[in-house]
Amino acid sequence: MKQKSIFLFFLAFFFFCSSGSLHAQYWGVWHKTHNITLGLSTDEKWAFFIKKNDAGVDNIYKIELKTNTVSPVTNFNERPVVSGIVLFGKPAVVYARAATTKGDDIHLYRVNVLTNDEPVDFTSKDASSNKKILGMADNGRYVYYLSDRGPNTHTDTYRYDTQQYIIELAFANDKDYETLCWSHDQTHLLLRDPKTRKIFNYDIETTNKQEIGVDMTAADVKTVFYSPMNEGFYLIDNVGNLTFHNISNSDAVNFVHLGDGKAIDNANLSLKGKFIHVISGDKERIIQPFLELPVGAFDLIIGPKEASVLYANIDGNATKLYLYDIGKKTTKELTTIR
Repeated sequence: MKQKSIFLFFLAFFFFCSSGSLHAQYWGVWHKTHNITLGLSTDEKWAFFIKKNDAGVDNIYKIELKTNTVSPVTNFNERPVVSGIVLFGKPAVVYARAATTKGDDIHLYRVNVLTNDEPVDFTSKDASSNKKILGMADNGRYVYYLSDRGPNTHTDTYRYDTQQYIIELAFANDKDYETLCWSHDQTHLLLRDPKTRKIFNYDIETTNKQEIGVDMTAADVKTVFYSPMNEGFYLIDNVGNLTFHNISNSDAVNFVHLGDGKAIDNANLSLKGKFIHVISGDKERIIQPFLELPVGAFDLIIGPKEASVLYANIDGNATKLYLYDIGKKTTKELTTIR
């Protein structure tokens, strides 16, 4: 019991200020299955998505939800947009795209979605490094991303300050650690060693790294993220079980299995922690509480107000964008993507 108590203590300490997307409206690293929906604006008046333009190149588009008016945010005829994330509290999107035709230099750009201003490459000094967007702080302050130091090098974790427009090194990687999530106060990262599968609590300010001894039956933890009220944490084990671990005291861990017995590959909480979004193979679901989305809905993103879900679906030979109203339980077709 002593080892279990130490484990819970460190988890409670780390996650007191912690959160567990890639993408937009989620708490931490979120690896999306597809690359269509980007998210909704903070006021949920605009939706953003990726589709090909007339040149056949992936670009970012926006749609005004009141009128269904679609307009381009970017319009590149070469080197497509790789991924993107909608900023909170700002009319802007951050996206990844190759800086040159060679394609070995993925940079990150910020673009104002309400003006015709040119995109700003805020990683322009990084030369031929590749970057990958991890997610955004729940208050919108930072966009976390990975960046290597050139071909065949380690990948570090950085964060882009969306208020001061500066870049900070969050974790200098020396062993190819994986970044799982970050704390609410932006002072800690939760890391995992891909070789040993050990999990560490990393202090961004002091660079101290504390191993968290996972005393579980399943030693291989795929994902772990804390619950909204700090009463426990969610964990996906190596066989795809998503469980909730309630911390009622230092010696007790209660397991509550979620889902329907199918292996879960990834999961995350909505911004305010009301919904759990899970990916199982090629299927996506929003559970606890369960949302009865149309059959075949994919690439789901819960809005920041948790009032709607942006998603894509197949209609005959076309892929279309839809918005599901959680309160009214109604679906609105927005536009055809392809």
